[in-house]
Formats: sequence, structure tokens, C-alpha cells
Amino acid sequence: MLDNYVICELQPDNALSAFALVCSVAPTFEEKDWHGLFDGSRRWRCIGASDLAGRVRGLAVFRFLMHPEVGWLMDVPIFIALSAADHNHLAESLFASLEVQASACQFMRVWNKLPESLEELEGPELFRRWNHGLIYRVRPQEHGPASL
Repeated sequence: MLDNYVICELQPDNALSAFALVCSVAPTFEEKDWHGLFDGSRRWRCIGASDLAGRVRGLAVFRFLMHPEVGWLMDVPIFIALSAADHNHLAESLFASLEVQASACQFMRVWNKLPESLEELEGPELFRRWNHGLIYRVRPQEHGPASL
């Protein structure tokens, strides 16, 4: 099953398919907000999981920020894994990819509610809160930290 998905940085030619995936679970997230995520000054990164036919089945949007209480934090406001056949495997593979990239952080937070807009996603008050999502302690990687 591991070879059934290609997990990598989302490519521009898959951005529209990934947005359709977002809309299927967060219909209020607008296309202009989606395009705003790709503005380099905002420092958002996006990895996608595509099946062998090239369809986007999973998605994680994240960025690294300094949290005032815990230091470097990988904040993951969008994490979606949709597959009729093996969504658990897809989610595990996507999460494992995030974990490798978060090796320079002490914690990763995956939001428990998808944001409704880019404004909500980037709101500093929500970022500072520590009670909205899965808080995962990142294990140090043997090969050294990923670049922030």
C-alpha cells in the first residue's frame, strides 16, 4: 500500500484539484484564500498525496512559527486524507511526511477544525491558543533537523 500514493510538495498543476479537496470538507474556504496560501511572504507550505492516477487524495498545509510558550511549532491548520479504499494508510503516510519535516520543532499542532478563511487561519489569537487540535511532540530525527 505504501506505493499507492506520491507524497510531495504540492505542484502548481495540482493546486486546483487540491482546492476541490479542501472545498469538499470546508466549503466556506474561498478560492481567493486558497491562492493567498501560495503567496511566498506568508510562508505556508503545502504537501499533497496523489494516487497513481494523479488525483489529489490528501493534503496538509503548514508553516513553522515561533510559539510564545513552546518555541518552534509546526502549525497544520489543514490536514485532509480522503480515500474510499484506505484513508487510514493515507493519513498515516501524510502524517509521517509531516513528522520528518518537523524535526527541528518540539511540537506539531494539527487543528481539529478546518479554518473557514485565510483570515481565521492566520489569526494570531488562534495561533497562540493551545486548545484547538492535536498537539504532537515531535521525536528528534537521527539525520538532523529539516530546514525551516
